[in-house]
Amino acid sequence: MKRWFRVVIISVFALAALSLVVIQFIQTRRTFSISDNMFNVSVNNAMDEVIKQLNGEVMQTPSHPASAFNYQELDSLIVEELLISGIDLHPDVGLYDGSQGSFLYSSNPKQEYRLEQSPYRYSFRPIGVVSANQYYIILAFPSSGLPFQVSPNIYIYMTLFLILVIATMFIISLRTIANQRKLDQMKSEFINNMTHEIKTPIATIGLACEMLSDDTVSQDADSRRNFIGIVADENQRMRVLVETILQSAKMSNKNFSIHISEVDINPIIDKVMQSFKLTLSNRGGQIEKHLEAVPSVVMVDELHLTNLIYNLVDNGIKYSTGAPHIIVSTAIENGRFLLRVQDHGIGISKADQKHVFEKFYRVSTGNVHNVKGFGIGLNYVAQVVRLHHGHITLDSEPGKGSTFTISLPV
Repeated sequence: MKRWFRVVIISVFALAALSLVVIQFIQTRRTFSISDNMFNVSVNNAMDEVIKQLNGEVMQTPSHPASAFNYQELDSLIVEELLISGIDLHPDVGLYDGSQGSFLYSSNPKQEYRLEQSPYRYSFRPIGVVSANQYYIILAFPSSGLPFQVSPNIYIYMTLFLILVIATMFIISLRTIANQRKLDQMKSEFINNMTHEIKTPIATIGLACEMLSDDTVSQDADSRRNFIGIVADENQRMRVLVETILQSAKMSNKNFSIHISEVDINPIIDKVMQSFKLTLSNRGGQIEKHLEAVPSVVMVDELHLTNLIYNLVDNGIKYSTGAPHIIVSTAIENGRFLLRVQDHGIGISKADQKHVFEKFYRVSTGNVHNVKGFGIGLNYVAQVVRLHHGHITLDSEPGKGSTFTISLPV
């Protein structure tokens, strides 16, 4: 997926999400306003009917309304009229003397402070009451029963949260698609490189066989040994390549296991060095060994350890300009067996060092154009080390070479 296309998709999504938030905010505000107005109209209509009925009654106490009528009937009348108006709530009710600043009656004395602050205040003067005081019937509704009493911002926050969840899933999907495309591209490169890598030793072996079939060459002992050595080296090279591919695929299985036994690493290193003798000779390079580990016997899987060393040495040779110089060394430090493979090649940048052990990842070769790796060699090495409960570290600088250090339990 091209970068500009991802930017366009993300921008359109962001614009759509922002528009949705704005529309939701406006609509929520409007809905709350309409609900509030409808509720107020219903309450006012109900209270108009209540006061109308109360005003139709003749008060028995003309001087003061405190005992003018039955307050329980007042509560029942208010609830009944509210139900008729479509409000299924039971409010606190109070009869307030505005001149004295006190309640003559309160259905819930503990909530009188809410009654004083309530906007539902209705002027009331019973017929027959002789007083200059101003009386009010006040209602206080429970806030938990009023939808519009909840801040509309809560719904906005909920919308933002849901959009954030959708955006997160959207970004994850985009990244998954991008990674999948990248993986497909790397697999295609892997197949192309594998074809090249395997065809090269096959062609070399075929050429050597043709030369050996020539009577002139076959009668020359030195030439014959030289071509037989080429066949053996290329065959070993192809065997390791195929083995690396197969073993790397097997290691992807969680149930994969290795076969541990006591192995002397020194002969293995000698064997690997011998297999690269002709390649180094043709390029004028050299390989040194400094085997200082005593004892050199470790509990490992011999096959995988051999392939591991072969991969590291092969990488050092391939990524060297001019004459390769490889150093293989062993040591015992802090109760662990250390194996180091050092080269003086092109080195690896800091950015690439974070990914060199990932499957199918290939380091840029700069001016070295003849390198066609699989991108699984170092991944295979890392998996082998992990299966042996070891650690692998890389110390490298561009232009100064690389040193791979493998630490294994003794």
